[in-house]
Amino acid sequence: MYKQGAVIYFSGTGNTEYVAKLFKENFELRNISIDLIDIQKHNKLDREYDFYIFGGPIHADMIPDILIDWIKNIKDTNKKCIIYSTLADKEDKQGRKYLGKVVSKKGFEVLVDEAISMPNNYYVAFFKRDSEEEIKQSIVNAKPKVEAIVNKFLEENLKIINYSKKVFSSKIVYDMFLLYTKKFPKKKFSLDKDKCIDCNICEKNCPTNNISMNNKQLTFKNQCIGCLKCIHRCPTNAILYKKQNFKQYNINKYM
Repeated sequence: MYKQGAVIYFSGTGNTEYVAKLFKENFELRNISIDLIDIQKHNKLDREYDFYIFGGPIHADMIPDILIDWIKNIKDTNKKCIIYSTLADKEDKQGRKYLGKVVSKKGFEVLVDEAISMPNNYYVAFFKRDSEEEIKQSIVNAKPKVEAIVNKFLEENLKIINYSKKVFSSKIVYDMFLLYTKKFPKKKFSLDKDKCIDCNICEKNCPTNNISMNNKQLTFKNQCIGCLKCIHRCPTNAILYKKQNFKQYNINKYM
């Protein structure tokens, strides 16, 4: 019987973190405690758990390298686990399968592998922002989805998922995306100094230390991974796209 598990996740704008909290809530209703391990706040795994949940967003068909690299550095184990991805469209992405392969190579036994549709947050350069109704519906729909995953995981006699198919094509797409996005903020983002409160949240939140803020002087390096945490999580919406105000996606407004 499981007593304690951990959700290990990376979240840019909050979708994956929201789902991680749903996992915690559902397991704890069954008297199974869950630790939430945000890889930006924890550079290693400090203890062992009875089982694990690994989650990340889909960026250009893949799970971001920042999560993959973190997982590759943890100790091998044969513990059972769940993997999940959050994504804006309805198509199943190979990126989660790549995560499954990485986790399996570490010895984990993957029993459940699921995608969870969440609101689109990547409409800064491409795609379309979801309507208010679509955003609310996606957030609501995630709750029974996670509950079903937890119920499935706790069933007996689940088969271990085998990840034998290659996912090189998606990895190539992702690598091309990184080439594009690493300099994207430097070219397209600027600062509304009247709105900026010099809180440095953008700098502190950046997962690759790509941002430098000094006395309302915003500087970007060349290592952006396209998570868009800076532009969506600015408390005063002070970061401009192409010198124009940008309509943020803030999941907390829909809670």
